[in-house]
Amino acid sequence: MLSESDMYGYQLSQEIKKRSSGMYTILEGSMYPILYRLTEQGHISFYETKVGKRQTRVYYHLEQSGKIYLDQLVLSYYQYIDLISFLLNTKEGDTYEQNSDK
Repeated sequence: MLSESDMYGYQLSQEIKKRSSGMYTILEGSMYPILYRLTEQGHISFYETKVGKRQTRVYYHLEQSGKIYLDQLVLSYYQYIDLISFLLNTKEGDTYEQNSDK
């Protein structure tokens, strides 16, 4: 979602819930350690924006290294899906050949 626009933590958790029609929710307490780790690794950055008189929001931004990392994760995901699909539909004697087109 950060590849689409910068978002703050609560917004990210609500968007996940919305896009999954409520089938998947992530508690903010579980999400922030991930955001912190991605920040430490340089994949995302953050900036603060003042909202109202006292409140600030921390927005997260996907950096170029994060885009590359995301592409690697998506590729890995599709490779696993392809392998699992093969295993579910295999019969004795079949062997898996990884498709590198994905």
